[in-house]
Amino acid sequence: MKLTENEKSNNKTMETNKHNDNHDQECDAKRHFESCSEAFQSAKDDATEKAKEAAPKIKGAISDAVHDAAYGAAYGAFFASAFANEFLPQSVKDGLAKGAAAGRDAADKMRERAKASAEAAPNDGGTIELPAQA
Repeated sequence: MKLTENEKSNNKTMETNKHNDNHDQECDAKRHFESCSEAFQSAKDDATEKAKEAAPKIKGAISDAVHDAAYGAAYGAFFASAFANEFLPQSVKDGLAKGAAAGRDAADKMRERAKASAEAAPNDGGTIELPAQA
């Protein structure tokens, strides 16, 4: 079925009118401002309003994420320690405790040596030499 030239012209006119109607509706939705400062103020007010609406939702999501991360980290750490406590024999636990105590004692001795060397050396603003390892 072929359209006559008149029908083709009518179809184009109808399409153009539809396009113009849509464009007019879009333009009506836009506001025209007297000055740039008025446009900026309107944008600021709109953005502030939208931010106030979105903030509680985002705050809740962040709060939930932080809670879940903290819970997961604590659960993982305590589960591992409780599992190790139940799994390891008492002799290994005693060895770990004795090793930790010996390490603390060695660190305290080194700290005391460094403090004594610093007090014995003249305070000339230079570097402090620590004693060599034994």
